[in-house]
Amino acid sequence: MTSLFKMNNVQKAKLLSELLPEEIPGYLEFTKYLCDIITSDPVDFCKQWKENPIIGPYDWISYATEAKRIIIYYDKKLTQSSKLFSDQLFDGMLALYTVHCLEQYPKQEKTSVKFKLACDLIFSSNN
Repeated sequence: MTSLFKMNNVQKAKLLSELLPEEIPGYLEFTKYLCDIITSDPVDFCKQWKENPIIGPYDWISYATEAKRIIIYYDKKLTQSSKLFSDQLFDGMLALYTVHCLEQYPKQEKTSVKFKLACDLIFSSNN
């Protein structure tokens, strides 16, 4: 097995999905909810955007649009296959958005303590 520090986002998401598959539907619903917020009023979203040297608000809107498209297209298949889940949502630049959602989701009261700890352990090695 590869060290967490050597894993890429796809590998980390696959591990998370395999460890706690029962948590993935809630994460996907939360991610879709965030996508809806971002894409429902792009003008307002752009006004609220905080300066970022790597990406702009239209990039973020694009990532939210793509994540939502993937979640709707693959639907329950994302919860049935850790490989599909990780390959579709955590590859390339889209991972900037989906990892952000993973950082936000555990802040929800209904998220299990196990999932919060797993996200922190697995994805904190990004820093």
